[in-house]
Amino acid sequence: MDLDLVVNIIDENGYLGLFLWLWFGVFILPVPNEVIMMTVGMASSQGALTPMLAFGVTYLGISAAFTSSYFFGRVIGRRLLQIMRRKKRFANSIESAMGLMQKYHAFSLSLSCFVPGARYLVPFLYGISRLSFRTFAIFAYSGAFIWVLIAFVLGYLFGDKMDLIMRYSDELWLVVLAGVIVFITIMVRRRKVKETATEMDQAIYQERQHK
Repeated sequence: MDLDLVVNIIDENGYLGLFLWLWFGVFILPVPNEVIMMTVGMASSQGALTPMLAFGVTYLGISAAFTSSYFFGRVIGRRLLQIMRRKKRFANSIESAMGLMQKYHAFSLSLSCFVPGARYLVPFLYGISRLSFRTFAIFAYSGAFIWVLIAFVLGYLFGDKMDLIMRYSDELWLVVLAGVIVFITIMVRRRKVKETATEMDQAIYQERQHK
């Protein structure tokens, strides 16, 4: 991703142009999202963009893309899914996204941000399944925030080493994904322990009441 391209978009269309580019561009540009976000971070580190504003616009643009994917699923999802399944390049990604959903349920919305082939398919599939928007928003937007923050900071701090980062990008995001999975697993287990303890306390209380 050319740094001059990001700067030109801002010069010609302002931050609104950057927002729209991130919103619609992810569906039509053959450029990994991480590259776009790291380039915005690099432009911010060099003074071409205001860091906080650039990060906010990037996050909102990506979130808008996720939201669009979700509502596409709700409105025309089933018909579009039938068409996509006939194409081999989509069929494998759909199976991967469904596997992620079956294993992690709503948490898959957060995890999918770190999986290129699934990050827009998972919101789309949850739109088809009529998952409530509130649940979608909690998991999708929180995952997007962490994902955008990591990519933006990498670009901001190590933008001059972009070639090296992209060379090992798959390994880098696998490590990040593993970290996120471990964090989510710990949180889920803690919640289950608390729920079990609460149920035991209630059972003990009820038993005492009967005595």
